[in-house]
Amino acid sequence: MEPLPGLAPLHASTTVSPLLLGVLTLAGLGSALLLGLGLAAYVRRRSRPYLLVALALATIAGRSLVAWLAMMGPLTDADHHLVEHGLDVVMTALVVGAVWYAREIRQGRGTDDT
Repeated sequence: MEPLPGLAPLHASTTVSPLLLGVLTLAGLGSALLLGLGLAAYVRRRSRPYLLVALALATIAGRSLVAWLAMMGPLTDADHHLVEHGLDVVMTALVVGAVWYAREIRQGRGTDDT
């Protein structure tokens, strides 16, 4: 898919720079750490909102993986953007679901089973 006339792709790159490698490495490590903490919180609390938040954190780690795959070649720029924005939608739905479900529990309209 070509960009609109007169517009360049937003963050597509044909070269792999050391700065990009560093940023993606830090992003990958940071998102893996956050995912680990989210999973630990879920294991400790065993509630649906914690599970949904842990899954939302997994989408952040997934974005780092998608960026690496795009940089190394298996994903095209178009696929990279499609998957990234798809993960954004999933992450948003998971966070909204976690807040919604936690609010239902707090108001006594739901149960906290998983």
